[in-house]
Amino acid sequence: MMEHALFIRGLLDPCEEQLIDTADNFSKEYCELLEQARCQDTAATELAERSLKETLKYREFKEAGTEGILNCKIDSIILPLLADHVLREANHYIRLLECDKPVSHSC
Repeated sequence: MMEHALFIRGLLDPCEEQLIDTADNFSKEYCELLEQARCQDTAATELAERSLKETLKYREFKEAGTEGILNCKIDSIILPLLADHVLREANHYIRLLECDKPVSHSC
């Protein structure tokens, strides 16, 4: 997901400063999660829960972005099909995180 944020950031028009800042913030959050995973500073279940919460917020950002691109309200070189693709990848990652929960038996 960190790479998605950096990728999206690079395809936005420079005038979309707020969206660029938001993408930067998501990238930084995922970078911190990755670093905690590498250092094993955080319990795996806590790390997965934090990752899930962050990805749910990120999915909202991607949904709004996809809608903005489709409605020509966001200046970028992102094709609508690409925006939809990265949104589906976020949904897939969320599904994986939710299936990994020990109390969930719905997968």
